[in-house]
Amino acid sequence: KGAYSDPEGLIDRISQTLLFPDNSYRFDSGGDPAVIPTLTRDEFVSFYKKYYHPTNSRLFVAGDESDVYHALSQADRYMSPMGYNPESRKDSAIVYQKRTFHKPVFERRPYAAAPGEGDSGFMLCITWLLNTQPTTSMMQLAWIVLDSLLLGKPSSPLTKALEDSNLGESTIGGGLDDTLLQSTFSIGMKGLKKREDVNVLEGLIMNTLHKLDSDGFSEDDIASSMNTIEFSLREGGGGLRGMEIFLGALSQWNYDQSPREAIIYEDALKMLKDEIARTGSNLFQQMIRDTLISNNHRVSLELYPSANLEEEQLQDQKIQISTAQSRMSDGEYQNIIDEGIKLKQLQAMEETPEVIASNPSLSISDIDSTPVEYPIHVEDNFAKSGIQLVLHEVESDGIAYVDFGLDVSMVPYDEIVLLNSLVALLNEAGTSDMNDAEFRNYIGKVTGGVSANLQVMSVKPAGWDDEIKVLPGINILSMLFIRGKCTADKIPDLFDVFTKILMDVNLDSKDILRNALKSDLSGRKSSLTNRGHSFADTRLRGRYSVRNFLGEKMHGYSSLDSSAAVLEAVDADWAQFVLRLENMRQAIINGNRNGMIINLTGDRYVLDAAMEIAEDFLVNKLPVDLGNPAPPTPDFRSVEHPWVAPAREEMKGAFSSQDEGIAVPTQVAYVAEGGRMYDVGEDVSGSASVVSHYLSTGYMWDVIRAKNGAYGAYSKFSSVDGVGTFFTYRDPNTPDTTLGLFNGAAQSVLDDVESSALTRDSNAAITTAIIGTIGGLDGSALSPRAAGWEALIRHLYGESTISRQRHRNEILKTTVDDFIDYAQRVKSWRDQSIAIVASLSAFNEMKSRTGQELSVLVQANADQEEDQSGEL
Repeated sequence: KGAYSDPEGLIDRISQTLLFPDNSYRFDSGGDPAVIPTLTRDEFVSFYKKYYHPTNSRLFVAGDESDVYHALSQADRYMSPMGYNPESRKDSAIVYQKRTFHKPVFERRPYAAAPGEGDSGFMLCITWLLNTQPTTSMMQLAWIVLDSLLLGKPSSPLTKALEDSNLGESTIGGGLDDTLLQSTFSIGMKGLKKREDVNVLEGLIMNTLHKLDSDGFSEDDIASSMNTIEFSLREGGGGLRGMEIFLGALSQWNYDQSPREAIIYEDALKMLKDEIARTGSNLFQQMIRDTLISNNHRVSLELYPSANLEEEQLQDQKIQISTAQSRMSDGEYQNIIDEGIKLKQLQAMEETPEVIASNPSLSISDIDSTPVEYPIHVEDNFAKSGIQLVLHEVESDGIAYVDFGLDVSMVPYDEIVLLNSLVALLNEAGTSDMNDAEFRNYIGKVTGGVSANLQVMSVKPAGWDDEIKVLPGINILSMLFIRGKCTADKIPDLFDVFTKILMDVNLDSKDILRNALKSDLSGRKSSLTNRGHSFADTRLRGRYSVRNFLGEKMHGYSSLDSSAAVLEAVDADWAQFVLRLENMRQAIINGNRNGMIINLTGDRYVLDAAMEIAEDFLVNKLPVDLGNPAPPTPDFRSVEHPWVAPAREEMKGAFSSQDEGIAVPTQVAYVAEGGRMYDVGEDVSGSASVVSHYLSTGYMWDVIRAKNGAYGAYSKFSSVDGVGTFFTYRDPNTPDTTLGLFNGAAQSVLDDVESSALTRDSNAAITTAIIGTIGGLDGSALSPRAAGWEALIRHLYGESTISRQRHRNEILKTTVDDFIDYAQRVKSWRDQSIAIVASLSAFNEMKSRTGQELSVLVQANADQEEDQSGEL
């Protein structure tokens, strides 16, 4: 239900069903909520037995050689007795969908619209079927490049044509999808205001493709996309390398093709470079002509808003269940009830100690007792520039990672809502001598990518480096970072890009900013429906500290209002808006040098080369106002950040009540509840994280997810603010049901202490929770860039190796007494509050069942938010 509540997810599913009428892809792998009730138990069991078999599996092991062979041996011993099932493999094979459409398919479907949205909010997405047989490795790579050429940057021609049209809020579709046996390409827009705009948009997409077929792409366009993609291939995705290889191989291995061909790119890259050298843009023009323009096997899907659809779906579900029940005899109906009771009983059964002991498991002795540390060297006043240099010497395969941070605390509080506009222009606009497309192509040709972003974070008060206490939330760092990467020979070019971004980007770029702001606002609104748990948790935590409030203001539900207000300001007086942005930029780049930092990560020889160029950048390229030097940047670990006082005042009226609801069109709910568990300045033991993890993987999973159907249920605790929360993801229950289940979480821990689950004599459950917590803390091996950034954040935060070791020791030494203490704190948490994202009908049902009143915020339409506080 949650997936079907997201219009963008819905348009993807319907498009795929229509595009593949003759093979398995016409079915939704997760099941259609409207059809699931017709599934019989016998059908379900039969399907499981036939297809969920080792014959259909793919096993991948990464690690040391001895570990790999040991794991494969264990797997063979387990799976071999199950035998090979040829029918299972044969019947699960995907047949290629042929291009059978004589003309493109056009379809209209409704989606559940927000209250007050009315007749606006249309969506259109065109999806093409690209291949009807296996594609060569070179052509697979060529499609990745063409996708980048069409849509990879805001200045890319297809993206720019749609965004500049002002027909809708933002692009959708995502371009190339090469994760299935057959690749597809999708593009469209959401937020179209009129039904007539649907046809206009379809014409615009096709006309743009015709123009590209005629005009082609420039050498700079192609060189930029090729360099960006080659850089990405050589660098990797930055995650766990073994998983990257497995998932990359699976795209072909899963369809009985060569897994090696999916992950070895050198030959395909050389062939593509040779083909581009021979034909230039013609290769991509031919691809557009053959697979997009002349290809009738495509689907144009329009979604139109319906204010009644949600209620109609609920009624249809009730009728469907009632009809199914009416066709049963009394005996059949009673049998279903009995089966349901039996299932609940089975779910409630605990595994015996003997069964648990038979499972392979780690022990505390298998866990490294020391935390993961990353190399770091800090040098103040580097090259007498007044700027702090931070170095991380790591193996980076000749790639330099550079982060340059500037303090933004001088920006007045009532202007911080404009910081995202400044960042957007730094990321998308052109310069005094290059337009946006030319500048972004230049960046793509000489670097692996450069971006600006804002970092607002809590820091430890001075003297707390070795302590783990709840922070006061008033010591804050606010910085603008320019982050980039390049090969060692391109370091001078990278710093040249940095200089242009900071000092030469053309802020007088109204269309670029409007498109960026509209797209960002549209994305936030979509996230509210499909990632409501994040908004609910952020909204709830924003009540407990100034830092959390700033996070909610800038990125949470409140940002919908402020983003819409910024858009209005852009249209109301653009000249004044540009002046405000220019004043902000000048204040930031002319800020005192002691508020700046440069962070370099790479191999030793890369760092040596980067330091030489960095010195010239810091000493000679950054502006210096000798006549009116900026005052020194305060040490915000020792003093209150200037945004704190006005933010504290704004907090007093920011929340309509302690318990709030946010109404959106959805068939599920996102429910959050929390409270303060530790006071400011109070020591927090690492064991708190262990018990929170125990609740997430135990009670929350077993009771709220497995037994009551929520797609996700979590316990979250932060030692930074001392606040604990429970929240759900895609929860089909009425919010009051989930809140009732939350109330049992703390007691479940105390009950486990009284039972055999948690005892002083047997620590198996505690050991499992400890190991899981350490796994989350250590995570996977970080990429060089991520390792350098993590070390920088630790440095800025004021966290010492002593505090990290202490935290780890406390985790490893967690006892049953720690579980009791945590449970008691949850039962007595202070300033308890609720934040829920759900439909209006869910809030109405909640009130009718319990009489509980929430202040419900209703997002009326794309440009307006209505507060119906106290009405529900």
